[in-house]
Amino acid sequence: MRVSFASVIGVALAALTSATDAFAQRADRNVDMPVVRSLNWFGYVGGDDIRAACTPGGRNRIRLVYNALWEEQVRTYEIFLQPDGTAGLNIGVLADQGDLTNILASSGTDVLNPWRMKKGERLLDAGETRDLMGLLQASAAFGPPRDGLRLPDNDFWWTVASCRNGVWGFQAYHYPTDGFANVKFAEKLFALDNVKIPVNRPRKLEPAEFRRGFDSKSVQRGQGNHWMLVVGKDGLQPR
Repeated sequence: MRVSFASVIGVALAALTSATDAFAQRADRNVDMPVVRSLNWFGYVGGDDIRAACTPGGRNRIRLVYNALWEEQVRTYEIFLQPDGTAGLNIGVLADQGDLTNILASSGTDVLNPWRMKKGERLLDAGETRDLMGLLQASAAFGPPRDGLRLPDNDFWWTVASCRNGVWGFQAYHYPTDGFANVKFAEKLFALDNVKIPVNRPRKLEPAEFRRGFDSKSVQRGQGNHWMLVVGKDGLQPR
């Protein structure tokens, strides 16, 4: 069943409408969405495919991931910069992934709904693109990141993987550390986001290690497994 989930969702993520066909990439085809975690997902967050293809003369692109507690919501933003100063923006939202009651109560194709990424897309004109890039620059979004920064699955954080003019970049911001206050681009992206699922905004929580959910209720709901990403000097540390 795990292989079936990965295959179906990979195809769904790769499907794009004609409005942004010019900006389509196949990297998200490899994003695997089982119940709790996926090695492919970690590579997607780390921008492994962007980094591998980042060479002079290659495509300029940026991938932002907003982890708003893995079991509650994740939003992704893929920006494809064009030579004329415009950009294509692909948006994805995952919500309520940690609650297995949706699966147990479903039948047929509905069983896959908790893993389906709700998608949107926008074409940004030169002004919108310039404004967004300015906010990314003001946020030091192209690196370097803080070496050793930890990103637990059950916290709020952003990552930014990028390739611009053949130069790889990576950045991460963890809430509620001081670095998160440097995020200047969030409200702009949220305003451009046309997926009809409200943004799960950061809120004050106990430290992540106190919210691991190993009580019997959490285990029953499939929330007993957790993960953490660790940032290196120029990207995620090997996993």
